Amino acid sequence: MQFTRKPRRSPILNIIPLIDVLVVLLIFYIATTVFKKTEHTFQIVVPKYDKAAPAPDTAPTIIYVTKDSKIYLGDQLVDPDLLGDLLKTKLAADPNFKVALKADTDASFGAITKVMSAARGAGIADLPTYANGTDSSNPGSGDDNSAPAPAPSHP
Repeated sequence: MQFTRKPRRSPILNIIPLIDVLVVLLIFYIATTVFKKTEHTFQIVVPKYDKAAPAPDTAPTIIYVTKDSKIYLGDQLVDPDLLGDLLKTKLAADPNFKVALKADTDASFGAITKVMSAARGAGIADLPTYANGTDSSNPGSGDDNSAPAPAPSHP
């Protein structure tokens, strides 16, 4: 008995469903990625504070005071005499506008008090300051966990 052989088809790899799955995965990864806000690259060494509060959920605009007493609002260099007016306009434009102070350890106290006075004059009663937390089990490890310190109580 003679059997007839059917001609074999060459195997076909259908890649369209594979591409569809990869596109869906790519969209998923893009949609679930948390984008980190870049922090400005000012050279500031914040002081140590052993009871630092955790950082708030919404990041405030940071007022930087460098060791050479330059004052920045975000990444913009600001004249200390005009800081109060600038804060007033920002607060008038957005009532939820929040600021925090991040000053270098070697910054002059006069520059820091000018910032605090400008914020108070603009109607900002609570001005949190950033400090590095200290870890008693590992001294010197608090350099990268900068968090706002609790605001001092006013009499």
